[in-house]
Formats: sequence, structure tokens, C-alpha cells
Amino acid sequence: MKTKKWLNFWTLSLALMAGIVFTGCSNTNNSRIDLSANEQQKEEAFNQILNNQELLNEFMNEMIDNNNSMNLMMENGQFMNHMFNPENLDHMRQHNPEMDNQMMDHMMNMMERDTSLARNWNNRMQGHGGMMQKRNNQ
Repeated sequence: MKTKKWLNFWTLSLALMAGIVFTGCSNTNNSRIDLSANEQQKEEAFNQILNNQELLNEFMNEMIDNNNSMNLMMENGQFMNHMFNPENLDHMRQHNPEMDNQMMDHMMNMMERDTSLARNWNNRMQGHGGMMQKRNNQ
């Protein structure tokens, strides 16, 4: 009788431990990857996104829908100066006119949602008055 109880105890204990281990191992999808802590993982993630059109589009769509990321982008002077450099805008308009329209539509939607963006944008665009006129003439 003691042996049977002892055997049942160990069987139940092993089953519970196996269940706990299995549950712990299978729940890895909820763990957050900290790219700032691992330069190699960060580079790999960036390279995968930058070299895959589908991933890049998905990333850009997520960024557009996130007010915080759009604020961060708008505050990044180096990026904005590069993006709105007249030669870069002309190149985009010539080679991808639908992207120009999409970008402008998204920017207008963002500014309607967050008026601080509109103020930022107006301050940034002072001195670039011919850009919209040039865009509308194409």
C-alpha cells in the first residue's frame, strides 16, 4: 500500500513538473525582445526589414498608425531634411507619384489627429513655400 501511494505521488509530481516545464517553454511568444541590449540582434532585425519589401511596407504602415513614432520621426531633423530635400522629393514624384500622394494624405491625416504636428510642420515648412506649388503643377 505504501509503495502504491509512493508511486502515485511520484507519478503525479513528475506529471506536474513536466506540465510546468512544457507550459514555460511554450510561452516564449510573449517575451519581449530588447534590441537595444543586443547590437547583433538589432542589426539582424534592421537588415531583415530593410531588405524585404513586404516587411518594410508592414513596418512603415505600423509606424504611420502610431502617433508616438510619427512624432519621433518628425522631430528627427536629419531624417526630415533628407526626406524633404528638393532633389529627393523630385525623384520620388517622378518615379513613384502614387507614393507622393499617399505620403501627403497620411501627413494630412496625422495633422488632423494631432494639431501639435501641424504646428511643427508649419514651422518646418517656412521657407519652402514653392514645394506645394511645384507638387501641384506636376
